[in-house]
Amino acid sequence: MIKSLKLIKTIKRKKDIPENEAWLKHLKYTEQKSYNLRNVEDLSMVSNKSVLNYVVRTLEALEKNIASQEYSKDEIKYVENTLKWSEVAKCGNKTDRTRWTKKGYDLFVHNLASAEIYKDSIEKPDEITYILIKTHGMIGQYTKGEVNLDKNSELTNLVFKKKISKEKLERILILLNQCILEGISEELYQKVKEKINSAINNIVNNEYGKVNYSSKKYILDRMKNIFKDKSKDEFELLKEYLNDERILKCFSYIFENFELWYVDSGLEHFSMEEIIKILLMVSINAEANKNIHINFEPIMNDMYYMYNGMKVKNLYKLRIIESYLESLTIEDILKNNIKNSKHIWIRFRSVFNTLRVRFKFSIQAQKLIEFCEVAYGSDEIYNQAVFMLYDLFGFRRDAYDRFYNEISYLNTMNSTINYKAVILDYITGKTVLDVGPGGGALLDLIESSKKAERVIGIDISQNVIEELKRKKHAEKKKWEIVKGDALNLKQHFKTNEIDTIIFCSVLHELFSYIEMDGKKFNHKTVEMAMKSCFDVLPKGGRIIIRDGIMSETNNKRIIRFKNKDDMNFLEKYCKDFKGREITYKLIDDRTVEMKENDAMEFLYTYTWGEESYPMEVQEQFGYYTPSEYVKMLQKVGDCKIIECNHFLQDGYEEHLLEKIEYYDTNWQKCSLPDSTCIIVVEKV
Repeated sequence: MIKSLKLIKTIKRKKDIPENEAWLKHLKYTEQKSYNLRNVEDLSMVSNKSVLNYVVRTLEALEKNIASQEYSKDEIKYVENTLKWSEVAKCGNKTDRTRWTKKGYDLFVHNLASAEIYKDSIEKPDEITYILIKTHGMIGQYTKGEVNLDKNSELTNLVFKKKISKEKLERILILLNQCILEGISEELYQKVKEKINSAINNIVNNEYGKVNYSSKKYILDRMKNIFKDKSKDEFELLKEYLNDERILKCFSYIFENFELWYVDSGLEHFSMEEIIKILLMVSINAEANKNIHINFEPIMNDMYYMYNGMKVKNLYKLRIIESYLESLTIEDILKNNIKNSKHIWIRFRSVFNTLRVRFKFSIQAQKLIEFCEVAYGSDEIYNQAVFMLYDLFGFRRDAYDRFYNEISYLNTMNSTINYKAVILDYITGKTVLDVGPGGGALLDLIESSKKAERVIGIDISQNVIEELKRKKHAEKKKWEIVKGDALNLKQHFKTNEIDTIIFCSVLHELFSYIEMDGKKFNHKTVEMAMKSCFDVLPKGGRIIIRDGIMSETNNKRIIRFKNKDDMNFLEKYCKDFKGREITYKLIDDRTVEMKENDAMEFLYTYTWGEESYPMEVQEQFGYYTPSEYVKMLQKVGDCKIIECNHFLQDGYEEHLLEKIEYYDTNWQKCSLPDSTCIIVVEKV
């Protein structure tokens, strides 16, 4: 076993660390939690010992690799010493870190600081080891697009100064980088092995080549290297923006002059347009501060938190940042005319040669966000906190979909696809538009059915757009996705361009969240959506609606809760529901009488349960009876009704009848009324 690993295993048992092993003291007695959060699935894994555990894995990789291939003693020694010292700047107790900062070590650039700590701690520091620590990880950073290859020139100089042979340096660098990457995962090393070895070959042979940083192709290739998960459409958008010489110049300036830290981890959840805005602001501030490094670690740390033992995206912060970025125009950013919001702004902090980038929140916003994180789904106070967060940032619900449990929501939308398959029978023409496509299941279904040559989804929600773009890219789908407003389709499509327009469980959201004539829950919103469809449909084109309905009869019904505590849910619901007044007559401590439409409106939310409650009480699912639907459609445009049927959605009855008994006023058990309709109209 190599000496360093043996020492670590020994001190785990005995606790005492020899005085001459300062590297291990710093790694063990640390108060830091520095770690790339992209590399962990569970934040509980990130502890004060995370860096030490990573170093152990790199040393174990070294032991494994030298057992399978022959290396000289000094080659092994160089790699071992580099691995054990390279992460120390991420660690240390408060006294150590204060001392290092006073000495001018930039702890945010851990390879440079670790090299200085090594030099400061060893009586006779070795120049080759010092430079290996100093350049530690930079070959990997180069392959990720974060730094230029010539940042490794000190390694090349070792050969020029005849400190080491070209062949030996190459062997050391290959082994070192293999251990660094296998410390994260062996799969990662295999994935980038060819790129790493090619870069090492260029370094030892001084083949850096000439780079045209002002080339649009170079910038596009570099961005594709950093943001590998972004879709082709997003890079087309970047390409379009780079036609502006001012934007091209900003990107060129960043890539020529700076080392980027955690840029992929910090910005991975943002859209390309948002990334462009952030990098433009960074370029302006970096130039003013004359920095060398740009560090996005603070943004990365803000993008995650623990929920139910899992690492989850901090959707509260992400949506607020998106809203802030949307309020900034590219032109204002280029003119450095950035108006900060009262509750959020971007902050640049210059520390030594590093520019730290972060989004800051007001105390009020930060406390609300923290409360929502810890109290999610717990009680009425949490619900009120979510409402306050919405109000504080002026969110439209349809523009910023559910703060919490978002991916689960999209998966739920996908899971209802069996109920939506019937829609395929009514599609006509070559081009189909799905309004509010959710998780993309219906887009997939239409594409695979070959019912249309062109399939498009349109949504105003930025997070839905992002999820769909990721899905399309990952699954190589042909359907298109457009960010746009369903109330103004002619802004996005030409007349006669779309043959079929589908609203699948979407119209009730437009009805509930969009203000028309100063009020929400306005039937004029639905009329406007239909008018928007008629504007782009040709004669013979169709609108397919699948959504909630109200009962034509609206008879009185009796609900008896099997658990009398659920009466509290009803009481709270009647108080919080935004759509209209919901009333009931109390019969006993677990029984109420309600109008049929009020009963079913409540039961829809009751079905979803507590987790969806904050949003569901803001939505009215039933807003027309079937006959009112038909009357509205015929009023808005010349059309004929192809289909108008309604049904109780599968699962409602089975789920609800576990919790309630449902009677007519004669105390006869009766069926739940229909919940959902499918209406198909054709333009004439």
